[in-house]
Amino acid sequence: MIPILYIQPYASQVGGVDTVLLELIAGLDKSRFRPFVVLPGPSPYVEKYKDIGAEVRFAPVAVFGKPRGWSYYFVNLAKLFASMRALRAIVRKEKIALIHSHKMEAMGGNLLGKWMGIPTVQTVHELPRKPLLAYKFVAWLNHLCNDLVIVLCDQSASMFEWRSRKSAKLRKIYNGIRLKEPSGADGAADSALLPIRKALGIAPEEKLVVTVARLAPMKGIEYLIDAAGLLLAERKDVKFAIVGDVAFEEDRPYKERLLNRAAAQGLTGAVHFLGLRRDVDRILAEADAFALPSVYDIFPTVILEAMNAGLPIVATDVGGVPEMVREAYGILVPPANPLKLKEALNELLELDCKAMGRVAQQTLRAEFTREIYVDKTVRLYEELLRPKSISSPIGGSA
Repeated sequence: MIPILYIQPYASQVGGVDTVLLELIAGLDKSRFRPFVVLPGPSPYVEKYKDIGAEVRFAPVAVFGKPRGWSYYFVNLAKLFASMRALRAIVRKEKIALIHSHKMEAMGGNLLGKWMGIPTVQTVHELPRKPLLAYKFVAWLNHLCNDLVIVLCDQSASMFEWRSRKSAKLRKIYNGIRLKEPSGADGAADSALLPIRKALGIAPEEKLVVTVARLAPMKGIEYLIDAAGLLLAERKDVKFAIVGDVAFEEDRPYKERLLNRAAAQGLTGAVHFLGLRRDVDRILAEADAFALPSVYDIFPTVILEAMNAGLPIVATDVGGVPEMVREAYGILVPPANPLKLKEALNELLELDCKAMGRVAQQTLRAEFTREIYVDKTVRLYEELLRPKSISSPIGGSA
């Protein structure tokens, strides 16, 4: 078997990188690959990794992202040396053949690979933001320190352009999800068969719009609340369910602001905050439409989950979302614009949502399944494991 070391630099509590990494590892042929996952500390995902056949190791991971204080880079520089020592011990003990790091700011695994002659790949989960020069500099480091770099969408690839030069190490691979059978609420008129609607007091004839997102400013939930207020001023047959919670303590004030915002607009009975749920499939099955009002997002897998559930989508035109949501089953709106969001929701709910949802399901099966995602990634591994797989560091196109 080929031992692969995956590096996830954050011990997250909710979704994010872990979600897509779990899909990748779950889809690997365990008779060919032996996955190891390095985390900086315990998280709810440790057992999930173990359940799908990965071995988890804990080690310090240095990150060089947005500074959170004057000592940020000094602390992470010291952590970098500690990280490389710990990673080297794992690499030697487990005879690691390939290192796959996640998040562009994660450093250590890529440098260690260069030092020890082990192929490295890094998946970029970021989009260009201000200051753009800083992002392009970190992208340059990713370019220099890895044999190949995976981007999730075209906007991410733009960080790897420096004037007239582009990295020839880029590969675009869409994330994918495991196809699931619909949970079965379609067409049910008996409220006893619709537990979420029953629990929230939503009548079968009323429209239910669902959002699934961690409660963080980048997800733009405040704009959905404002759009809901505008929409409910015109029609009373729509209810909203927001599924998700904070992932980091620093986002708790944001959550409080959201709750207060909904209460201040008198939306308590129409906009429901459901918190972190383990029955998201069930909730999506009872919805009529899905909305994601992100102001910053790269390739949100919750959109794929909504497509799998056969839902039409209203989402913001950010990151890789336009590459996921097509006109046949969705409407794109500008970010941070409650009026446009309200208009799109109103328009969508007047269309044939079920027919649009079927098109979404067909598109998912053609482009965004776990099998497609894993197959393309494995082909990349095979490319890296062949001698002299990289011919030139910089070329004319990504």
